[in-house]
Amino acid sequence: MIPRSSADLAPFGLTSADVDQGRERLAQALSRDRHRLTHFVKGRLFAASEVDAEDVVSDLVLRLFERADLLAQVENVTAYLFRALGNAMTDVFRRRRDMEELSLDHADPAATPDIVLETTQLRSGLSDALDRLSEAERAVWVAVELEGWTFRELAERWDEPIGTLLSRKNRATKTLRKALAADGWGKSLE
Repeated sequence: MIPRSSADLAPFGLTSADVDQGRERLAQALSRDRHRLTHFVKGRLFAASEVDAEDVVSDLVLRLFERADLLAQVENVTAYLFRALGNAMTDVFRRRRDMEELSLDHADPAATPDIVLETTQLRSGLSDALDRLSEAERAVWVAVELEGWTFRELAERWDEPIGTLLSRKNRATKTLRKALAADGWGKSLE
């Protein structure tokens, strides 16, 4: 809801000047911290391109610009932006998960019920095991194993040494193997 007049703002104890000030503060924070905000998003959305990260930041800024009345009460706009981006990325992950669940509904019709059940259980076990990893380990493992990124590409994209990424991936793989073995999946990651 975009406040249209002073009457719309009155219940909140705000004036049009407060809304204008909120928009100005948002614009200042964005011009000052856009690179940091985009880098924050890229670092948390596995394999997100610069354009994808910019889209997430831009969508959030647009929503906040429309609700500048909220920003009139915020002390640190940059901190608020980072928190709001964290929430926005949680929404992105939820949408991805929902899309993956939809794709499971359209499984191979030639697969037997036993194969479908086993595949579903393995995916569930892998998902649970991935949740046990640190965010950095999970990001590297998913990017390399599921999304097909090379370590060199990730090193350039994330500005991390290749050795660090290799170590994270190695630790993640060991942790996943142990978790899946404990769940009865043996050597599913080999």
